[in-house]
Amino acid sequence: MGRGLFSSLRARMALLLSVAVLVTAASTLVLVFALGAASNQLDRLVSAQNRLELLSAISGRIGDYALMALQTAQQPSTRTHEALETARRGTRDSFARFEAALAEDVRRFQDEEQRTLMAARSRTVARLKAQFEVLDRQVENALASPDAATGVRVVLDVFAAGFGSPLTQAMEEERTTAHATQGEVQMLRDRTLRWGLIGLALTGLLAVALYNLLGRSLVNRVADVSAAAAAIARGRSDTRVNVTGHDELSLAMARFNRMAVHLARREARLVAAQKQLQEIVDARTAELRAANTRLENVDMARRRFFTDVSHELRTPLTVILGEVEITLRPQRPREEDLRAALLVIQSRARRLHRRVEDLLRIARSESGQIELDRSLFLVSDLLAEVCEGMAPVARAGGLVLEADGGAEGLAVDADREWLRQTFDGLVANAVRHSPPGESVRLAARREGDEVVIEVRDHGTGIPPDELPHVFERFWRGSAGTREGTGFGIGLALAKWIVDRHGGRIALESSTGEDGQRRGTCVVVRLPLPVPDITLEAAQ
Repeated sequence: MGRGLFSSLRARMALLLSVAVLVTAASTLVLVFALGAASNQLDRLVSAQNRLELLSAISGRIGDYALMALQTAQQPSTRTHEALETARRGTRDSFARFEAALAEDVRRFQDEEQRTLMAARSRTVARLKAQFEVLDRQVENALASPDAATGVRVVLDVFAAGFGSPLTQAMEEERTTAHATQGEVQMLRDRTLRWGLIGLALTGLLAVALYNLLGRSLVNRVADVSAAAAAIARGRSDTRVNVTGHDELSLAMARFNRMAVHLARREARLVAAQKQLQEIVDARTAELRAANTRLENVDMARRRFFTDVSHELRTPLTVILGEVEITLRPQRPREEDLRAALLVIQSRARRLHRRVEDLLRIARSESGQIELDRSLFLVSDLLAEVCEGMAPVARAGGLVLEADGGAEGLAVDADREWLRQTFDGLVANAVRHSPPGESVRLAARREGDEVVIEVRDHGTGIPPDELPHVFERFWRGSAGTREGTGFGIGLALAKWIVDRHGGRIALESSTGEDGQRRGTCVVVRLPLPVPDITLEAAQ
């Protein structure tokens, strides 16, 4: 019965066409399944990226709230309270947006595992939000207390200890989800490619089998059809056969040609879809890497900002506290002493205000570089101003602060305030590491086309193996574990400022073990002004 059925050319060709249709349908179903799976994975990748950005926004808002709380505690006013309220609303809005995004993800994803993960993240964010609300109430109570500044700092320290770890864990979970989703997309792409190749191989085998079964009795006329089928099996979907006659075989050849056209279109769609999928995966991967880079840069900038602020505020506050302690001694001070102390406090407070404004400009600038307000001034005036400002610090440490008069007539074209702040820090370092009874000396001279300014002390000195690291940020050396030795950023800041002026800074030190007198000398070299800038202009 089977032999009689296949003796009909129409039956044979019908069988061939049916097989081709089944192959095409199977290919289409596989493609639809692959595209659906890829779409689901990409939705998860985008959702994880969105949640990661919202967590970063929550971190930034809480940082703004902490800064405004400290500022409100130190300088209570209507403006600072309004700013604190704005920061509070911004933080709550960030939590609300994250919760809305989680709710949307729970509604969109159907599988129970994904819903469970979203519920766990929702609980984590709820805990973080509750911690913030407790912080807000504690800050309000601290602001109402007599010692608001101390209370707020204590509250913020306690909050930071319990809030940072859950927030970091939540962000790490989102990064892990994004990486896992990206891996799933890559695996899906590999599986699609592998099964596509297997499908092409099976199609080729099927074509050969049909040729052996149906083409033996029609070798002469079916030779072209067989060659075309083999060519299509090898991927040449543009192959066509010449149709001659009006019998069943001719009709079958025409149908073969139509089938080849449809197959070429489907193959073209498949290639286009694969290319589009690859472009989408590449774009999402690039966006994820860029977002991770932005998060790292934001975190680095924030840490650097806080360390720089702490260092820049220390020196003027030390002078202010020194003047206050001298004024509050048991014996009744004279009116002129009180006035002199208040003038020093006023001067330092103004400089402190300018430093805060400068640091805020640094934090807000895109490049993170300072803007120099250059002017021409005498080096002797700068050294005199540094001596005048740091004299109370030296007296409190039992030291003598001296300035060499050899700087008379030397002028530099630079930002006076930044240089004064730099030498204040160098003198403060010298005082901190010098024993009572010694002296700290400032000297200036000209060497070629440079102005050389030295800050020399006779303190404990720095070991030779530590000298190459003294200008590294946060490096404090073997003496850095002592209380009051600083945070390891003073010399790094000084080098940054001197470099911005086109100068150089170096350090020489001896601990006395080599037979020389112990002490440290910091040498700052600044370029001389151009020839058309005269001393009269500086004066």
